[in-house]
Amino acid sequence: MVSYGKTQKILNDIFDVPISVGTIVNHVAEFAEKAQPILNEIPIKLQEEAVLHFDETGNNVNGETQWLHTASSLGATYVTVHPKRGQAGMDDNGVLLGFGGVAVHDCWQAYFKYENCLHALCNVHLLWELEGVVESTGQGWAVWMIGFLFGVKGVVTRCKAEGLGVLPGCYVLLFLREYERILVLGLVENPLVVGVRKRSKARCLLDRFRLFGFEVLRFAWDFGVPFDNNLAERDIRCVKVKLKVSGGFRSVLGAKNFGKIASIIGTAIKQKKSAYNTISGILTGSILTISKHPTRLNSYVFFLLWSLTGF
Repeated sequence: MVSYGKTQKILNDIFDVPISVGTIVNHVAEFAEKAQPILNEIPIKLQEEAVLHFDETGNNVNGETQWLHTASSLGATYVTVHPKRGQAGMDDNGVLLGFGGVAVHDCWQAYFKYENCLHALCNVHLLWELEGVVESTGQGWAVWMIGFLFGVKGVVTRCKAEGLGVLPGCYVLLFLREYERILVLGLVENPLVVGVRKRSKARCLLDRFRLFGFEVLRFAWDFGVPFDNNLAERDIRCVKVKLKVSGGFRSVLGAKNFGKIASIIGTAIKQKKSAYNTISGILTGSILTISKHPTRLNSYVFFLLWSLTGF
């Protein structure tokens, strides 16, 4: 997380190792090169999972913004760096291109361009926006939706604790009807004004709930899908720490190598292996094996019920 200069000073002051910054840079580049076979394997393993988490965040590279993209599962982490935040950066990451499971992410529109997979929205992000609507407008539909989402989450948590694999049918119909009533109230509180093209923030959020209702509640229909996207956010937090500690990167190559190291260390930890032994093993020719974390999904049952309701 610290800069090359600070790393050089730490090694010199604590271990009395008179190493140059250039040598440290060369060691990082050597590791990134030797780690490439594992880095080629991680996306393939991720694409075999039933549920993946995706996120992106900007980082400072020599005064310009580069975007760090991450794809995460319970067993692996894959981090790449690209100049673009949207589809070009996601294509460069590559995982979404060949993924056929459920992609958990925020409501960034570029994710929905991937029709080869199903989608689930991070409800924590939605709750933040709902709270903003409540604070700024006090609208009842937003207050109701906050309580509704927490209520559904509580029911799902209890069902899982009782060993159930799916949500009981009585809850499915109950939740669908309440969700529809909330949206009806939202339309009453946010009518479209004739001649005004720009929608308010509250109306934009309401329309998102109307358009992506199944994706919002997928955690209820599929117990293998989580309520939030915290896994990806934890995996991407390392770049925020890096920015706070050292301010950013001096080159795109340095940023890309950071992503490669984050991928290796993150995957090793999830595989319950020593990060130190993994790094030293890669430098001496060892290979990190990656196991799969399968998750059973049940979307098709509830998608049928959703369709039959005419909602």
